[in-house]
Amino acid sequence: MNILVFHQYYLMPGQAGGSRFNELARLWSDAGHEVTVIAGTVDYGTGTSPEGYRGRWITEERDGPVRVLRCHVPTTYAKSYAGRMWAFFGFTLSAGTAALRERHSDVVIATSPPLITPIPAWIAARLRARPAKLIFEVRDLWPESAITTGVLKEGAGLTRLLYRLERWACESADAINVLTPAFRDDLIRRGLAPASKISLVPNGADVALFRPGPRDNAVRTELGWGDRFVVMYAGAHGRANAVGQLVDAAALLRDRPEILIACVGDGPERKAAQTRARELGLTNIVFHGSQPKARMPAIVQACDVGAAVLQNNPTFRTVYPNKVFDYMACARPTLLAIDGAARALVCDQAQAGIFAQPENGKAIAEAIRKLAADPALCQSLGQSGHAYVHANCTREVLAQKYLDEMARPTTPQRGWRRLAKRAFDRAAGVAGLALAAPVLGATALAVRLDVGSPVLFVQERPGLHARPFKLVKFRTMRSAADAQGRPLPDSERLTRVGKLLRSLSLDELPQLWNVAKGELSLVGPRPLLMQYLARYTPEQARRHDVLPGITGWAQVNGRNALGWDEKFALDAWYAQNWSLRLDAQILAKTAVQVLARRGVSQSGHATMPEFMGPAAKVAR
Repeated sequence: MNILVFHQYYLMPGQAGGSRFNELARLWSDAGHEVTVIAGTVDYGTGTSPEGYRGRWITEERDGPVRVLRCHVPTTYAKSYAGRMWAFFGFTLSAGTAALRERHSDVVIATSPPLITPIPAWIAARLRARPAKLIFEVRDLWPESAITTGVLKEGAGLTRLLYRLERWACESADAINVLTPAFRDDLIRRGLAPASKISLVPNGADVALFRPGPRDNAVRTELGWGDRFVVMYAGAHGRANAVGQLVDAAALLRDRPEILIACVGDGPERKAAQTRARELGLTNIVFHGSQPKARMPAIVQACDVGAAVLQNNPTFRTVYPNKVFDYMACARPTLLAIDGAARALVCDQAQAGIFAQPENGKAIAEAIRKLAADPALCQSLGQSGHAYVHANCTREVLAQKYLDEMARPTTPQRGWRRLAKRAFDRAAGVAGLALAAPVLGATALAVRLDVGSPVLFVQERPGLHARPFKLVKFRTMRSAADAQGRPLPDSERLTRVGKLLRSLSLDELPQLWNVAKGELSLVGPRPLLMQYLARYTPEQARRHDVLPGITGWAQVNGRNALGWDEKFALDAWYAQNWSLRLDAQILAKTAVQVLARRGVSQSGHATMPEFMGPAAKVAR
């Protein structure tokens, strides 16, 4: 495969920071795939652009076997919030230019944040004769995390724009990868994507680099750690990280001079934390600044405990920090001041660390005392974490899992063909409503005289990617109940006029309004009941990869005379084999099917029996 990755923060040689995609790209290349990464030119640790990139729009280079296109990013990135927004805009333009040059990709991946990467990725995947598979990776919940950390304001114009961009990215992608189960749950809860569209490929560790090693190595001497019990935090020093909580813990550990808190990394909050530690006269916390990535394995090996801390923020209950996988790979216990998904992974599943309440200096200090006093506990936690990483989170395992997702088939309703289908549907919906107005009026009158008011039946049904919409039909049943107030069976409530409308499919005519609104297509799997969603198998759920329709492949191949398994198999086949020609064939066959009045209902039922799930077999 030809794989194209849009990752503004893809590391430069020797640069510190998260190297997830550097390692994945190398492994994909080693497996025989052609990999190109479109990245930015700013070193995000320093906010500056190296000399070789200045004045150049796009610079092509190699990262081992990986081809890298470094695209211009304005150096305003680190100067102010407005400067960062300008830098994001600049990268969108330069990366969009590079995207237009890349015409041979089979898969395009956009990894966020920043949330603008899906824009040039969409250009690369869609503005071509043969669309590429587009994968949107969510590494952090933006803009939600920016709101909860105080960077953005809820309800502000920019915030609303970013929420719309997030929704568009989820809807436009053929597949979504998330780094934690909590991200997946959040996207489903907010209706941004169905479960069938989301895969989970979490962070992991490069076990060839991060592996158990000697504690008493040369790094301890170079960094001035001596023989002290070292709790090391490695990572960004930004607002979200709240490294000040480590200063609070150090202040409470003055009575334990043999314990040292060491902070490795850089960011806008580092100077403030250093200044506060100096004002408090603390000698048990040190700030080493940014370190080269190649040196980090030895630094992790040299510490006694790895710390992971974040702001006490509900959004951060969804994240897995990169660093915890490196700690576990080196068999070092983790001190975790992050609740939620990370706690469930590190402390519960992997049994690799102990939890302390975020931004609670006292709780963090007590956890450090506990670890320093119990070498056996440290050893046990370290060994458990090491075993967990090797079983579940090596880069090799995750790289292959990602490749499996890339190879999974997608619906052919993409690119210009999808746009053509949508345009035709909307035009046909509007024209159909106008042409059918006399029939709609006459049918509405017949329904009014037969079953009374209202003449329309409105019900929530699952649409594209299972998002609900309000389906409209003409009423064909009376509202009748038994002595206990329960509705009578459909067959007993269906009226003579209703039977006629169903046999001629006239009850479906108001759905032209749904078609005109873009909620429904002329052709697609029929939208069923919301309660069926939890009963589908993954294969059956693929019927929601495309817009539902007024008529469909199952309707012209048996309609309601089919069993549920047969019907869903036909729907899934349609989703995978769609074409404009197939839609034309289905529309032609629908006319014949309606005139012949075949398959209107299953024997003994007004239409079909309730779908109870794939294991439930209904006698026919």
